[in-house]
Amino acid sequence: GDGEMGREGEGEITNSYLQMWLNGETQVRERVDKTLAEKTELFEGKVAWLLSQFLPPQTPLFIANSMPVRDVEFFWKPNNLEIKPFFNRGANGIDGTLSTALGVAHRQQSSVMLTGDLALLHDTNGFLARNKFIGHLTIILINNNGGGIFEMLPISEFEPPFEELFATPQNIDFEQLCKTYGVKHELITSWDDLCNKLNPLPNKGIRVLEIPTNRKTDAEWRKDNLGKMASEVLI
Repeated sequence: GDGEMGREGEGEITNSYLQMWLNGETQVRERVDKTLAEKTELFEGKVAWLLSQFLPPQTPLFIANSMPVRDVEFFWKPNNLEIKPFFNRGANGIDGTLSTALGVAHRQQSSVMLTGDLALLHDTNGFLARNKFIGHLTIILINNNGGGIFEMLPISEFEPPFEELFATPQNIDFEQLCKTYGVKHELITSWDDLCNKLNPLPNKGIRVLEIPTNRKTDAEWRKDNLGKMASEVLI
């Protein structure tokens, strides 16, 4: 009766609403892909975009807090590679980042961790597990010398206290730090360099692929482009 007709009408509205979102997603996806494909500078967000396309199928991927997990959400390109994501969230989600990633990779398929410099520094003693670790972990280190996520907040306009109390740059030489723990370190200088090291992955050991980026420039790029990409979509 009338109830059935009403439910049918609701279904049509729901399907129409869903289709609007799907159309919007398709348009934004096209803009994101086109923009990042053309970007030659070492922009943090492009790392997540490339990982989604070049990692071996079913690679376990540990994603650190702050900007890495958000860049994966913003820029990851959907596909059927069946990458297995892992992450720590919550009030203390930064704790144990490296140790958790090593736990994910232990006796498993060669794995990858995407992290910023502060999250890695918070747990560098996780490297002490190296002597008992079986398997391989590639650590993709986004080194923007500080807390990139805070550059996205209004406090970033106030100096002082921003740089000292929020960005907290540590000015660490990660090549020297890796030598301390007996971990392999490589500096990434181009996108081709990164992609060539993602597939195939080594089958044993721990290595850090350090990608130097500009915290302020990358934050400004996100602010300028994310809203623009969405607002131009006609749903």
